[in-house]
Amino acid sequence: MASKEENKTLSQVYQEEFQPDYYINRYYSGIDAGNEFCLKNLHQFFEQECGENKNRKKILEVGSGPVPIYVMSASRWSNSIVCSDFLQQNREKLTQWLSAGREADEIWSSYALYVAQLESESADKETAFLVLDRVRHSVRCVIPCDVLQSDPLLSNTESPFDIIISVFCLECAVSFPKEYPSTVSNVVRLLNPSGHLIMMGGLEGEHYFIRDRKIPRIKLTREMINLALQNAGCEIVTWHELPRNLRPPELPIDYTAMFFCVAKKIC
Repeated sequence: MASKEENKTLSQVYQEEFQPDYYINRYYSGIDAGNEFCLKNLHQFFEQECGENKNRKKILEVGSGPVPIYVMSASRWSNSIVCSDFLQQNREKLTQWLSAGREADEIWSSYALYVAQLESESADKETAFLVLDRVRHSVRCVIPCDVLQSDPLLSNTESPFDIIISVFCLECAVSFPKEYPSTVSNVVRLLNPSGHLIMMGGLEGEHYFIRDRKIPRIKLTREMINLALQNAGCEIVTWHELPRNLRPPELPIDYTAMFFCVAKKIC
């Protein structure tokens, strides 16, 4: 296992180098096939899992970053969403957006419109703004999170949760592949029995960029994910992939495919 100093060094890289505004402008300046892949699969999961059972699911997003889009569908089915992130600058950026009005919504409007159109064929730009308003009313708080800890939420909120969402997070939080299973187990502990963990990320990637800083991540495979989930008492119930070549070539990412995974806690 990596030493505390090695993990601390990776943490320091994020604390010192990660810039929310750059990240949003570089990776979320416009909706693309990768974003649509995530949002469509999230919509389908919540529609199938929740049905008419609105406002009763307790949902956590682990590693929200400064981005509100991955809880857009969840906000239709729950008014008890907790967002979390390791970095203070990300929590502040997301909290700032949640507290703002429509003047802050333009950058996210294309994502909200896509989600709105999944929910209704008659959706228009005004409907998209209503989706963003819905997110604001559904997110209860934005709190610190450290997936390297056995209690990732650091006792900041009540758990367990019915559904946990994590996007491009767990594989970026560890220094070595052998540490990955423990982060998955730490997050799964926050789930109710029969709860669902939804993970999205990149396969076989080793880094991404924040400006000219190369940010490392472990080279994740489906086998690694499956084994980590099994060891944490979960089984995969849904798996989809999207080839890297369907995303814009100018994005500074090196993975071979995106994945969407839903796992159910069975023990």
